[in-house]
Amino acid sequence: MNQISANILDTLDLEINSLYSTALKVVSSSPVKDAFFQNTNEPAELNKDLNNLANIVLTINGPKPNFYKLNLYRNDGYTFAYGNQYFAEFGDLKQLLSEDWVKATLQQEGKKYISPPHIDARDPQATPIISISMSFAEVYGMKSNNIVEIEQKYSVFENIIQKAVISPLKDARPTKSVYVLDRQGKVVFPYGGDDQTTRMIEGFRDLVVQAPGKMGEINLVNPQDHQKSIGVYAQSEFSGWLVLLLEPEASLTKPVRTFNEQIILLGFISLMITLIMTYFVSRSLSRPIKHINKSLKNLELDSLNLKKAVALNSQFDELEELNQTFIEMRDRLKESLEEAVSARSHEIQSRFLALQSQMNPHFLYNSLSVITIMCEENRNEDAIRFCKGLSNILRYTSSTSFKSVSLREEIKHTTDYISLMQERYGSMLEFHLNIPEVMMDLRIPKLIIQPLVENCIKHGIHVEPPWIIRITGKLLSENWMITVSDNGSGMEPEVIQGLNKRFRETDSLKEMPEINLNGMGLVNIYTRLKIFNEDKLIFDLKNNKAGGTSVTVGGLRKYTEE
Repeated sequence: MNQISANILDTLDLEINSLYSTALKVVSSSPVKDAFFQNTNEPAELNKDLNNLANIVLTINGPKPNFYKLNLYRNDGYTFAYGNQYFAEFGDLKQLLSEDWVKATLQQEGKKYISPPHIDARDPQATPIISISMSFAEVYGMKSNNIVEIEQKYSVFENIIQKAVISPLKDARPTKSVYVLDRQGKVVFPYGGDDQTTRMIEGFRDLVVQAPGKMGEINLVNPQDHQKSIGVYAQSEFSGWLVLLLEPEASLTKPVRTFNEQIILLGFISLMITLIMTYFVSRSLSRPIKHINKSLKNLELDSLNLKKAVALNSQFDELEELNQTFIEMRDRLKESLEEAVSARSHEIQSRFLALQSQMNPHFLYNSLSVITIMCEENRNEDAIRFCKGLSNILRYTSSTSFKSVSLREEIKHTTDYISLMQERYGSMLEFHLNIPEVMMDLRIPKLIIQPLVENCIKHGIHVEPPWIIRITGKLLSENWMITVSDNGSGMEPEVIQGLNKRFRETDSLKEMPEINLNGMGLVNIYTRLKIFNEDKLIFDLKNNKAGGTSVTVGGLRKYTEE
């Protein structure tokens, strides 16, 4: 019951918050204010402003708004209504200011006011509604004497509550009753109930409204039939609504009593059967289990080659199968020892693939943020291009089909990454690539160049732009060499010394180092270069004299995959 009441309250709050968000969007929109506060007596201008205002509201909320009707009230009596249709008129300002909900809204001074269920006097269909209203000023700092009102059909809230308490059994009669009250104790649900329901609510309203805490349990006696009910209540901090869920005590405890009786009887029968079976089974299990236990204790390396199988002669097939499984396990144990060395080799290869398959989550977060901004700014072509670039990067990084890639593929992946970063930083980020074409077919470890560029962007943008990243390549007699540099503030000497120490520690390890899941670190790149090139790798980290940092990597010239 606590969960049902909390779910009802959360769903109601979501609906109210949706209406409140719409009100905030409208009053914070400068185009809405410009069109709404136009003062003119020309019919043509009035009609033009009306159409303009309707189009702006349509743009904000879309063709299928999440509300029933939107009303804007100006402090001179001018009213704009938007729903299935839209219109504007100069109403009776004095009559409007005398309405209770208007007074309550203005007293809130810009905060939201939630009206209880009512019927809008201007609605010819007399549809019951619940509305959220708030006052706002024409210009910030002025008096908030204009009102925006967002109306929603009462049936929307009614459906939320009714669906929450519907029984999954079609023929089951509903036993739970739901009541929703606002901060002032006014009834939100049910709306327009009969006299009996109204008297019942009045009988417990004060008790519930004055209950301590925002959530709790409460015992009530129906003033009509004097039937005791158990209830739970939950009050929203956001809307101030209080949801009370009641169920008659007899209805609530009946299945519990029935279940208790059944479980006690079943438990007694099960206990007797278990005791009888345990007595007989234990007599048949003792001897075979002791035999298997003795065999396990006597298991040594010298006895692994024994082929003779000793039958248990047990009446339980399971124990015979267990004995046979033990014999087969003994035979396979020797083979497993021989496979351990091979497994160690596979572990090194798996670690290699794991090292090259890491992805910095912050890059994904930032990329999704850039796509969001592009979509909000209607830059559809840019968003499509950005998504294609991101898709290429993800496809490249997630692929584990090859141990090495061509330098051309790695440079293509790097330029895709740079393109995405230039979408984010614009002209502040410059990129220069100078690699001879003859180097493009070289085989190198996957994800070696791009992480160095990512490191440049991460640590090299703390100076005045433009931020310049250069990639240069060079072929030696037996080796290749690529340098990635930036014009940032450089690295502290202590940091470079610490990294060089990590590199030396990696050289002395007999096992693969543990993988750090926080992006492609320099130790990561160093380790994979060492595995790929053994001791013939090139790795140099230093600060440039003109500013910034450069990292040079390289290895043996290989043109085919190993």
